[in-house]
Amino acid sequence: MRAAGVFLIFGAVVMRGAVILAGDARLGAALGLLAAYGLLLLVEMKNPRSSALIRVPFARLAYILLQSALAIVLLILTSYEDFFAMLFIPLNLSAVTFFGRRWGLAGIALLSLALNATLLFSDVGPLFGLVMGVLYSGICFLFGGYALQVLKAEAAHEQNRHTFDVLQAAHRQLQGYADQMSSLAVEQERNRLARDLHDSVTQTVFSMNLAAQSARLLVDKDPHRARGQLIRLEELAAHAQGEIQSLVSQLKPPSLAEEGLPAALRRLADERQARDGLQVALEVAGEGTLTEAAAAGLYAIACEALTNVAKHSRGREAAIRLNLEAGRACLEIEDRGAGFDPGANSQQRGHLGLAGMAERAGEIGWRFTVESRPGAGTRVRVTENREEG
Repeated sequence: MRAAGVFLIFGAVVMRGAVILAGDARLGAALGLLAAYGLLLLVEMKNPRSSALIRVPFARLAYILLQSALAIVLLILTSYEDFFAMLFIPLNLSAVTFFGRRWGLAGIALLSLALNATLLFSDVGPLFGLVMGVLYSGICFLFGGYALQVLKAEAAHEQNRHTFDVLQAAHRQLQGYADQMSSLAVEQERNRLARDLHDSVTQTVFSMNLAAQSARLLVDKDPHRARGQLIRLEELAAHAQGEIQSLVSQLKPPSLAEEGLPAALRRLADERQARDGLQVALEVAGEGTLTEAAAAGLYAIACEALTNVAKHSRGREAAIRLNLEAGRACLEIEDRGAGFDPGANSQQRGHLGLAGMAERAGEIGWRFTVESRPGAGTRVRVTENREEG
């Protein structure tokens, strides 16, 4: 847009000069000067961002001085100063483009002084020259201000484009991180499921296999004992089915997403009573909200804790306490069963579930603790980590 306007001004000056000076002896010299001016203008306007005039300060200054000299000579050569003075307009645009706001405006002031000094010697008279000088000086500053605004707009556009590129790169990087985290979460869940299957269902299936083999060997020799092994096999199968259902409910609790964690825990308590005969009391305090990840993690911890109660506590009662008050969120699962020594038994097979619960708590950023001693029951507690003020 800027280049088109500059060349329109230059074209109008050339056409008017050719018409007015037709048949005049000065026509050839004027056209030669205009051709030199236009050639330099073409060099500067063709690709201003990569032009040597933009990169080399001395070349910029030489360009301005040379173009100014050509315009001044045209003003002196002819008596049509009012029109050839328009050649100073592109020079003011170039001054701001080359040197920026401060030095560009200083350059416009110097060009205006040169223009006024030349017009004072106009053939029409100094008064006419002064009036025309003031007029064109105002036009020069007007176009200089326009060039300054264009530069600001271009700089803002370039900054926006750079910021957009940076944001796009950051978005792609974050998307890559999100994909990696998603893959890692899937892998962690797969490993946890494999571990849970090994710790629970695999052992039960192994016992079922032993019971089935014993029944097959005793079916002819001792039918009564074979019948006992079949009953044992039936119990183990029911137990395996319950463990599988528990694992499936941990992976995707039916009420968690729709009804929230308290409703999911109530459903879990009812399921434990129906399947294991475990009496579970649920207490909920506060009405705070949890993230989806935190709710899922707490639900899984509650499932694993109740499984441990049913398997190892030798008790039939347990309590779940969920506190959702702001700044005090926590989950407790407590029983009054046999208890154990956490330091001595934490690595035994019956207590491998503690490691899984601690791992889940760490994944959601909560703190896991377990309190127990033989004969005094067990309390599992998961507490939200509070940010320090």
